Amino acid sequence: MPGNARHTQLDGLRGYAAVAVVIFHSILDRDPDLNQRVVRHPFQQAHGIYDVVTKLVLMAVNGETAVVVFFVLSGAVLFESLRRRHAGPAATALGFSVRRLLRLYPTFFVALAGCVAAFGAVGAYSFEAAHFWPNAALRDFSILGASWTLQVEFLAIPFILLGFWSHRRYGVAGIAAAYALVATILCAPWLSAHLVYYQRFLSCFALGLLIPTGLGAAVARRAPAVAGPIVLLATLASRHVMGLHWWSMDAEQVLAAVLVALLFYGRAGVLGHFFDRSLSQYLGRLSYSIYLFNVIYLIIVEHWTQGLEITRRHPLESGLLLAVPTVAAAILTAHFAEIALERPSIAFGRRLTRFSIRPNPEDEGVPALS
Repeated sequence: MPGNARHTQLDGLRGYAAVAVVIFHSILDRDPDLNQRVVRHPFQQAHGIYDVVTKLVLMAVNGETAVVVFFVLSGAVLFESLRRRHAGPAATALGFSVRRLLRLYPTFFVALAGCVAAFGAVGAYSFEAAHFWPNAALRDFSILGASWTLQVEFLAIPFILLGFWSHRRYGVAGIAAAYALVATILCAPWLSAHLVYYQRFLSCFALGLLIPTGLGAAVARRAPAVAGPIVLLATLASRHVMGLHWWSMDAEQVLAAVLVALLFYGRAGVLGHFFDRSLSQYLGRLSYSIYLFNVIYLIIVEHWTQGLEITRRHPLESGLLLAVPTVAAAILTAHFAEIALERPSIAFGRRLTRFSIRPNPEDEGVPALS
């Protein structure tokens, strides 16, 4: 696939990953003990058929795996977008950062306010400004728990820029050197205690940066057409087979990067065609708002079902059942949020940062990736 074409199959992957996050948390919210009792342990330690079935379902909709995919996707798509920028380093860095801020923050802020309103509506949260503004600043996640991923996305901006410039000068070795440098800095005690999430997922962005390079193309080119579904299954199953260890998490990230590479270059076969379908594309367009706004409905559902013994005794069935209206409400909200919030924010960011892009005749008529 040409480097300046939009990678629609990645949009489809992103859409289903967002829906998986909603279902995952809908099930876990019914019984918080599921995380420690089922999710964190390998299959061979599951107790009874119910836990095995529950683990299979949670494996298929694993929200943690979905987040890994989100970060790898960000690295790949943003790196590819930067390769089309033709301004100097300072203008490119400023323009890229401003566009990224305007792409993510306005929708997040509205979703955060919606979560506060949901907590207030159910009477389950005593709102104080001290809770709201730290979360708005992405220093605390007590209101919108999913917003920790935005902290990671924003912190990754300098690394993506560094990796991009290092690659232009030194190739793939430059990306590896940039990763080694930032990872070493994050090991400093005064940083590691505060940037735990960023330290853990930095490698996802590094793997994503490698995908649009010759190395990523070579990996995708050598994969057979049937590899897509197999790699997807391996990505979902890796930590559930090996248990929760650093090596299983690394394996999951590498497999996720291979999956994204196959889709990036149109080498995922039937899986790629599935992600190219109209429904997949629709969910992909709404994925960011689905990811954020579903929390509002999870808050309401949690309040309605709190104390119901049947939901605790049957967390899988009740979680799947309650996920249906939650996903539907999140999609409906995301539909309007994408139109009223995301599109204007993206358009404003592009207008505001025209200074950072020098026109390239080869790019005329090509849809933007960022």
